[in-house]
Amino acid sequence: MPFPTPVSAISLGFYNTFLYIVLFFVLYVKNIFTKVSIWFYLLFPSVALYTALSLRETPIFFFMVLAIVFARESKIFKSALCTVPVYLIKFQNFYILGPIVLMYFVFNVAKKGMGLAKASIIGAITFAALLLSAPLAIPLVNKFRVAMYVEDGGRAEEISLISGAGEFVVEGFTSGLYLLFKPFIWEARGLLPLIQSIENLFILFILYLITKQALFKRPDKLAFWLLFLVLSMSVYGLVVFNYGTAVRYRYPFVVIYVLFVCADCEISTLFQSKTPAEQSPDS
Repeated sequence: MPFPTPVSAISLGFYNTFLYIVLFFVLYVKNIFTKVSIWFYLLFPSVALYTALSLRETPIFFFMVLAIVFARESKIFKSALCTVPVYLIKFQNFYILGPIVLMYFVFNVAKKGMGLAKASIIGAITFAALLLSAPLAIPLVNKFRVAMYVEDGGRAEEISLISGAGEFVVEGFTSGLYLLFKPFIWEARGLLPLIQSIENLFILFILYLITKQALFKRPDKLAFWLLFLVLSMSVYGLVVFNYGTAVRYRYPFVVIYVLFVCADCEISTLFQSKTPAEQSPDS
């Protein structure tokens, strides 16, 4: 403060960095952070990179997190208000976030969890909804697949189009899983993709450790956030081919997953210490 006058689009990076800092203090004051998630938020290299650039992902990330924070506090009006900018800036994130925020509020996941039975029912309903919506969704997905592939330098005739409901579901799941992992080291072409592929190995290892502990502590709450992660990765996995774009689109959802899994499941360390019963008599 005071901010420099934004004389060009590049200058907006200052404002994005400010939003990133403001969000840190909001999460700190509202006790969302744990010892794990606070360092993840600060030391995730891709977050530091993309929140310092003049990209729309930062305000999207900012309002998505606030929407979930307010839903966690049962402040549904404020939460709904935060989803409006998400819709205006990037409507597909709104359609991912909207149902998640609604379920988070309705089931009071932060305090009660959702229950594995409810999570299974919701998963089944989601699967059925995908099959029923396939005739309308497939042409739109194919349109964006071709558009983004051509934007990345490919030719429209090279991209395979989704032709049926079964392929739509299978492709969504497999491409979502691939989005979470890519780029692999052998796919990296250039220094930045190579760095991001190495970074991804550490991030996936951290996600594994957090998820493993959450599964042991609060599987009912973890089920909700796994549903969120699967949904978000599947939506973008269907249409994103560029590795840099994949990392840029992925990081808000990964950070949200870590923040709220750690908060709801009380994950304060990456490595779970042994209980007294598990320790040897000589330890």
